[in-house]
Amino acid sequence: MRGRRLTWTIGGAALIAAGIAGMLQSATLGTSLTGTLALLVDLLWAAGVLVFAIGSSAHDSVTARKPLGTITLVVLALWSLAMRVVGLFQDPTSPTPLVPWEVTTFVPLALSVVAVVQIARAGVVPRRWRWAPAIALGVQVAGVAIGQLLMMDQATAMQTIGLASALGMLGFLARTLGLGIVALLAVASARPASVPVYSSPGETPHD
Repeated sequence: MRGRRLTWTIGGAALIAAGIAGMLQSATLGTSLTGTLALLVDLLWAAGVLVFAIGSSAHDSVTARKPLGTITLVVLALWSLAMRVVGLFQDPTSPTPLVPWEVTTFVPLALSVVAVVQIARAGVVPRRWRWAPAIALGVQVAGVAIGQLLMMDQATAMQTIGLASALGMLGFLARTLGLGIVALLAVASARPASVPVYSSPGETPHD
């Protein structure tokens, strides 16, 4: 139980810090700090998700270190950083990106869907918080989708750009700040005898 508290506290704090850094990035757009804060967001996100995925033991990992869920979370954690590395090889004069937008859009989405299902199935996260990642994903997808719809009408695009940005930020905060707070709440409300972990049929759940 102590290992789980430490793991989820560190992971949650990293996600909260990523959310705060993202808000600062939004407030400093166009300044010299924008790029630095964007990188900091990606690093903090990666650190937090990796901590949750691996944990100090299988009992502390939100996926119980099952291969599919754990690998998916690791790839999801490192995705943004990997895209940054790929971007270093992009010819700025070329109109064709090295990685098609379909890949940068739908691969992370697919990884996220697999991850939230595997987290729920692993049974490590307490029942009351188990679907929080799925809710955060839903908020993010809905925010982006609505924002894109608002921007499709050229006649009103300038009037709705602020709302579209706000919806995008809401989705970002749901998966960073929101999940970080949920992790800390889960740690604070957990009881040593009442927090189940994944167990095989016929085994007694234990920490």
